[in-house]
Amino acid sequence: MIDYFLIGIKSMMKSSVLTFAIYFISFLLLLILWRRYVIVRQSGGNYFAPFHIAKGRLYIHTIILFRKRIVPLAEVRQIDIDYVRGRRMNGDRYHLYFTRKDGKSFTFHFGKSKRNEELLKNLANVAKKCHIKIYYYY
Repeated sequence: MIDYFLIGIKSMMKSSVLTFAIYFISFLLLLILWRRYVIVRQSGGNYFAPFHIAKGRLYIHTIILFRKRIVPLAEVRQIDIDYVRGRRMNGDRYHLYFTRKDGKSFTFHFGKSKRNEELLKNLANVAKKCHIKIYYYY
């Protein structure tokens, strides 16, 4: 049975379209993991945490974010924390909306877990110290 599987894999790998797709997906995966490793190394936080606060900056570890991943807390005016219940077995998520003092905003999301809830409490405490408005939408 394994022999038939290996014969099928060998015949599929002869297709140039499939090999290109495999190489492209593996390149994207490595790029994503590398970007996360670099930002975690700068922040000194946990690799599996969605963000880390250190030295007056917010380091964003989430995978897909098309902007600078280091945000000084002095530039943030408001934080909106939105809890979104999962539909169809997708899992519950938190959406964080940051509004900067220059009017620009950005957002990212991450899954709900006990560790992430502790991170949100820590974010709220640091935001109060920095005089940042926080709004909860539960």
